[in-house]
Amino acid sequence: MEIRTLTTSSSGPQGLDALGATAAAAVTQKAPEPQVETAPLEPAVKLDIGSNGGKARYIQDPDTSTIVFQVLDPSSGTVIEQLPSETALRNRAYDSAHGTRSSHSGSLSRVA
Repeated sequence: MEIRTLTTSSSGPQGLDALGATAAAAVTQKAPEPQVETAPLEPAVKLDIGSNGGKARYIQDPDTSTIVFQVLDPSSGTVIEQLPSETALRNRAYDSAHGTRSSHSGSLSRVA
């Protein structure tokens, strides 16, 4: 078996030097940035209780134990706006009463 020394004179670049040579020769260009101006976004929900002079409060509904937000008329004390609505609270109270009754009877079926 014969052992020969490696020669460094080869035709063309090889190994990591070849990668560096081709990477250095590559020309990179930046894509032009678009010049688009957008208007600032407005909030998704606006709640303005100061314009009508209303007074805001949070209460707990006794039937559903739900926290309710109300806007009151300061002069008369009547509710101007309420979240969740009175209808939604009634539906929740009905649903919870209906669900409680059916669980006491042992029935697992529900009618849609």
